[in-house]
Amino acid sequence: MPPRIVRRLVVAPVVLIVCLALIAASPAWLAAALVFDMATRHNLRATRAATFFLYYLVLEIGGVLYLTLLWLASGAGLGVRSQIMQRAHFAFMRWWLGGLYGAAGRLFRLRIDIHDPPEPRWGPVLVFSRHAGPGNSLMLVTTLMLQYRRLPRIVMLAKLQWDPLIDIVGNRLPNRFIRHGPAHSERSRQAVAELAADATDDSAFILFPEGRDFTDKLRLKAIDYLRSKGHSDRADKAERMVRVLPPRHGGVAAAVRAAPAADVVFVAHTVLEDVGSFAELWSRIPFARPVAARYWRIPNSQVPTDQDELIDWLYGWWERIDSWILTQIERQSTE
Repeated sequence: MPPRIVRRLVVAPVVLIVCLALIAASPAWLAAALVFDMATRHNLRATRAATFFLYYLVLEIGGVLYLTLLWLASGAGLGVRSQIMQRAHFAFMRWWLGGLYGAAGRLFRLRIDIHDPPEPRWGPVLVFSRHAGPGNSLMLVTTLMLQYRRLPRIVMLAKLQWDPLIDIVGNRLPNRFIRHGPAHSERSRQAVAELAADATDDSAFILFPEGRDFTDKLRLKAIDYLRSKGHSDRADKAERMVRVLPPRHGGVAAAVRAAPAADVVFVAHTVLEDVGSFAELWSRIPFARPVAARYWRIPNSQVPTDQDELIDWLYGWWERIDSWILTQIERQSTE
């Protein structure tokens, strides 16, 4: 990633110019999408996607401009960490996510059905979620912010900072951007521990232990990696799990040790099973049924602290998540 000053003075303006150019050309590509839909009779899929993309472009430009105003109001960034400014940024984030989710609902009929939702109660929580493909992160954060009124503290990949809006709001709020790879492991675990240690009663620390979106190719690669490192027992467990990647325990362990008073929440979505590849995503617009989700909240007293016990416990929960996903697939196939 380029330095922050380069991202602010070079990357952000270039992205905004491209967004403006695309918006200026939107009548042409919206018309082309409509003609394509009329010719192929695809239930206005292209028009829906194009309209959502246009809405996203507008939100990107409007969001960056609003964040610039907040920067000026904070004294050119001097007071951006103040309580009032932090709440203003969280309010913006809630509005932005609500806008995207609302547009996705209207255009794509996207809905999230949480099975057996846990009763909301205050207290710090560590949220460990399956990485379930396109939009999974946004759906999770949207649910936590809008339905459970939580303030997210997210561990994200550094490459997301190429998006100016995510870069700006992500770095102003208590989040951490990390990089994959052995060279960055120690620094990433430290960043995770720092973020989790400051969790408050109304916050939600969020981590995706799988590290990336599920594909069967990545699953097999991860299993081979575990075997090459001598972790045959974990590889055997990973082979029995067919719809998830084996979880990486380093970040989970760092978060649990840093926040011993926090409960743990495991999250599963059936996004991949309901969406899958881009071609399958295209064929399913608009969605006929909601995305299924499941949240399990475990009291901190039941969270292991010993390293080996924690790893076994984590794999046990990932097996449970995999089993739940398979159950949803079977249920959907009979409907």
